Amino acid sequence: MLTYNLFWWNLFGVRAGNGGSAGKLINASGPFDIMGFQECESVQRVLDDAGLRESHIGVQGPHALGLAYRKDTWEVLAKGEQAVAEDRPEQNYGLRGVQWVRLRHLTSGHIVFFLNHHGPLPINTGGICAGRATASNMLKVVGQNMQLDDRAVIVGDLNADATSETQTTFQERIDRVIEHWVDAVYYSCDSISSINLGNGGSDHQALAATLPL
Repeated sequence: MLTYNLFWWNLFGVRAGNGGSAGKLINASGPFDIMGFQECESVQRVLDDAGLRESHIGVQGPHALGLAYRKDTWEVLAKGEQAVAEDRPEQNYGLRGVQWVRLRHLTSGHIVFFLNHHGPLPINTGGICAGRATASNMLKVVGQNMQLDDRAVIVGDLNADATSETQTTFQERIDRVIEHWVDAVYYSCDSISSINLGNGGSDHQALAATLPL
């Protein structure tokens, strides 16, 4: 799987996609079963640039969140979205949410609960309610919507680094697979491997992980 903040206003707005650089990074580094994007105004544009429109289904969420999954490997059982935080007044872009989906693996029947998030500002504050509350709100969404045997994955640009209250709260409940600056992947089981793929023209690194079912 993949998590990637796409720096949309600059990469796609100012630089008109930079020759499809983010999509080229995704294509060269995959294939990925599930991908979570932040600062993503059009998940279909990303899939087009990556040459994945025919193989993947994109789901556009609120707050410039987007995800995609391989359509020959997974089926959606449920999906949703919810606000979990809000930026503080000194750097306020509004509410911050999560986008989630329950996906059943067509071969094994195992189910993944995948949650995608772009965190509140300023960095490392957790927004107006602070980091512990933001992390707890996200974990509450997981707990209320996943089922007992689901594997839980939390990804995103948390706008909170490894030392933050947000991430230390997560680590009380779920294992961190990989992190870089404010981006991270968490999984409820052991991981197989993880890698930093580079930025592909974004101001964030794309992070990939191989997770066992």
